[in-house]
Amino acid sequence: MVRFELNHSQSMKVEEALKKTDKDLEGKLNEYLKTKGSKAVAAAIIKFMPKSNRRKRHAKESDSLKRRELNLEFEVVARGGAANKKNSFGYLVFPNEGRGPHNLVEQRFFEAGLKSEEDTLFADILKIIDETL
Repeated sequence: MVRFELNHSQSMKVEEALKKTDKDLEGKLNEYLKTKGSKAVAAAIIKFMPKSNRRKRHAKESDSLKRRELNLEFEVVARGGAANKKNSFGYLVFPNEGRGPHNLVEQRFFEAGLKSEEDTLFADILKIIDETL
């Protein structure tokens, strides 16, 4: 799971911008994070996701991630549950720990996907703020 949140300096910039407006800026930011931001991060995570040579349905080619929208933030998590359930991508739950017989090395594709999109997300947030002001 990864969560996009603004760091302290980014939060301070957004807070200053929010003080200058009385419009529905928060709603616009939430809409952007829901419709574009979280989708871009999920696509980036899938791009970094490794794919095995085994002949079976793979998380990289399936709808393996789900997004949870929160106020001015979002989470991208693995869809499914336990690895022993049919059609589950349970092996995505602990990719950083190298658990399981086929995942012997820790893999940080969730973090890599988020990191690759963070600058774009923040730039888009600032653009929305500027357009609203």
